[in-house]
Amino acid sequence: MAVEEYNSMATYYDTVLEPLLWRMRKKIVKISGVTEGTKVLEIACGTGAQAVRFKKAGADYTGVDLSPAMLKVAEGRKLECLHADGTGLALDSDGFDVSTITLALHEVNPDVRKGIMKEMIRLTAPGGFIIVVDYTIPSKGGLYSMIGKKAIHYIEKLVGGSHYRNYLKFMKAGGLESFVKPFGLEAAEKMYSAGGNIGILKLRVGKM
Repeated sequence: MAVEEYNSMATYYDTVLEPLLWRMRKKIVKISGVTEGTKVLEIACGTGAQAVRFKKAGADYTGVDLSPAMLKVAEGRKLECLHADGTGLALDSDGFDVSTITLALHEVNPDVRKGIMKEMIRLTAPGGFIIVVDYTIPSKGGLYSMIGKKAIHYIEKLVGGSHYRNYLKFMKAGGLESFVKPFGLEAAEKMYSAGGNIGILKLRVGKM
């Protein structure tokens, strides 16, 4: 989705999506293991809906987003956020215990999503974790899984444009788990949401 589109929907974004995402957001905080003083970086932080949960858990939080309007909402929540491109941040390497991104990789082109992932690896301290959350190919079927898949596809198609085209490419390539595989990071833990259609992966950074 283009920055301009996010700017236009910033005021009602949470009203529309949070009723659908709050359970997933709780899982993200749980799997992250954030406690008092944990340094957390969130790329594509948007309005800060996930951030407030990290802060409640005690995180020393930094958010990054490209949409000024979304960041204005986040600022109203008294969050530390930067207006910047997540593929190249003026932040020190190894400066965070946890780096994370939620439901944003699928909407950008393959080169950008790779750049974001490389930047999170650079910024996460050895022994720290990257929490990536995005669409997956469910390992099991069932009614709930099928409904979730169809609902996600409908929403992405409704958004349209480059967002939808990038989503289709992302899923055709195997979704989140196929995307992270080439980076060679150990999956310390996995959780799923929306009938297995959204993966929450906790990847251990083992840089020397």
